[in-house]
Amino acid sequence: MIVAVALLGASASSFAITPPPATTAPPEAMAVAPAGTKIVAFATSGSQPDADAAAVFESAPDKDDVRHRTLVVFGKRDGKFVPDFSNDKIVGCSKCTQFHDDPFWPAHLKVTPGHILLEQFDGGQKPSTTTIELARKGGPWNVTAAEREAVVAGDGDVSRRKLPLPASGLAKDMDGDWSIPVVLNTLMTNSKNGKFMLYHGGSSPEQVWHALKDDCNKQDCKILVQQQDGCISLVKDADGRFFGAGTSNPRDKKAAIGKATDACNASSGKQCEAIRTDCSRGI
Repeated sequence: MIVAVALLGASASSFAITPPPATTAPPEAMAVAPAGTKIVAFATSGSQPDADAAAVFESAPDKDDVRHRTLVVFGKRDGKFVPDFSNDKIVGCSKCTQFHDDPFWPAHLKVTPGHILLEQFDGGQKPSTTTIELARKGGPWNVTAAEREAVVAGDGDVSRRKLPLPASGLAKDMDGDWSIPVVLNTLMTNSKNGKFMLYHGGSSPEQVWHALKDDCNKQDCKILVQQQDGCISLVKDADGRFFGAGTSNPRDKKAAIGKATDACNASSGKQCEAIRTDCSRGI
């Protein structure tokens, strides 16, 4: 008998489109881009002699395909924008939401005289939203408000919390408390009863074992595949043996099936057949 528990499932929001690249900025703003970054947003308060502006610079993808951002805020002096401060913790990374989608969109960086509003959100049907407001009144930029409204699974319970403000009160010291949530996808087989389980959830291997303690133990069960985003495929041969494989691309079921089938064939399996393939990203 075959059973699947806590099945993997990817919502439409899991595959949010990457924000389009931003337009250019004045040369003096481009000149302060952190090394190895490109500009993805630039907004100004207008054409005032003392106008304010903000730019967001983005790193190249790292080994986990994550892009990181730096916010630079400017003030106009003698007709040119001069940096007031920079901060690499206010803008979320490209996978810093529960769906591992991108919380930052250039259109939601808004600058008015003496004020900056930055809204960031995930791709849920009811988005989780982080709002940070900065202001200055004749002095340095300060954080005036910082709040995160989290909607569990994109359409569930709502929780609101104030983000801790820096002791200095200064925007340059603000930490947006961004992180990439760990969500493990696990394919497990039970040698005692011949069942398999696909489990989505848990932030560590031990948490997965704990969640499945009523269905599986370490004596009878074995983890065939455990990974984060991507596709997992289960193949069974004519003798009832299970083979599993995964790929990191959540849009490539064929690759996962191919790898699991190859594992079956390599073990001299007969009539290797894919019986389950699931893809997921984030929650």
